[in-house]
Amino acid sequence: LASCLVGSGKTTLLKRVLHEAHGQKIAVIENEFGEENIDTDILRTETKEQIVQMSNGCICCTIREDLRETLQLLAAKRRKGLVEFDRIVIETTGLADPGPVAQTFFMDDEIAETYLLDSIITLVDAKHANKQLDDRQEARRQVGFADQIFLSKTDLVSAAETDALTHRLKHMNPRAPIR
Repeated sequence: LASCLVGSGKTTLLKRVLHEAHGQKIAVIENEFGEENIDTDILRTETKEQIVQMSNGCICCTIREDLRETLQLLAAKRRKGLVEFDRIVIETTGLADPGPVAQTFFMDDEIAETYLLDSIITLVDAKHANKQLDDRQEARRQVGFADQIFLSKTDLVSAAETDALTHRLKHMNPRAPIR
């Protein structure tokens, strides 16, 4: 599950993960209200269900219904041999509360039997994080739910500002490593 503060670069990170030669087929569930969609130049086919097969074997799916329904649809298609994937990345918007998304994996028996929530990654824009953390409860929740935090755009701020932000993030979530 990738939750990110607005403008932090999650789509850029996701594109990089999809292009890496890691040997895994990744299904991406992308929130349709995202600021930018995955590049269409790497897409191979598109179906009516908004599930897109990419040229490297990964698939992208736009959430149009409930997340639970989307996960069930992907699981059913995988069982029928219509899609193949090793893991799913759920890309949420910068304004999303990760709690209800994560809760889907624990509260629904069918989803819990099919999927394992492996990680909640939050990407934090070092230049704009302090204002977003001050102003937006969702931003604070994203940091609090994360089990990994990645700082982006550190080249746009001083080392002292990065250190201060890192200290703030560690205070908000002492268990999540920050990279």
